Amino acid sequence: MLNSDHFSEEELSLLNPAYIGFLLYSSIREFSAHKAEGMHCALPFILIPMAVNKYVSGSLPKMFKTPIGVWAAENEGPVSDLHLQASAYNPVVKAALSFLMDKQLLTLTDNGYLQITGKELVKNPGLFSKSADMKEALRVAKFLGRWFSHAPSVETIFAQLGLRP
Repeated sequence: MLNSDHFSEEELSLLNPAYIGFLLYSSIREFSAHKAEGMHCALPFILIPMAVNKYVSGSLPKMFKTPIGVWAAENEGPVSDLHLQASAYNPVVKAALSFLMDKQLLTLTDNGYLQITGKELVKNPGLFSKSADMKEALRVAKFLGRWFSHAPSVETIFAQLGLRP
């Protein structure tokens, strides 16, 4: 669970494990459609900050075929503090991953990949259509799952974004 000492009540509501978990689940489902082994366990820690930050998400390319390195070079502003955002969202992502695993929606393989289990969640819940911000975060999370799945490796993604796992 998230430590209430570090987050305000409003932040705890906005960053609750079920909401962030659904964003993660949706991105892993998109990722896994291209790479059956699943998503590397390090990727959610950069994916979520990118999906929920409007400054970053608003600058993402329209097509997943745009190389991550090209996008990063053209968008130094959004990328420049991504390491700080990733660090800040670390407990949020951990709580969401724990939630999904507790609900037996995700599993972590011995090789460090996140895979969706046999249970399946809806793709576009009605709740997300009631909020433009939630709808956009879901769209971006799905896009990032597809985009990251086309990168050669997790190390390449981190390197191109100027991050260290």
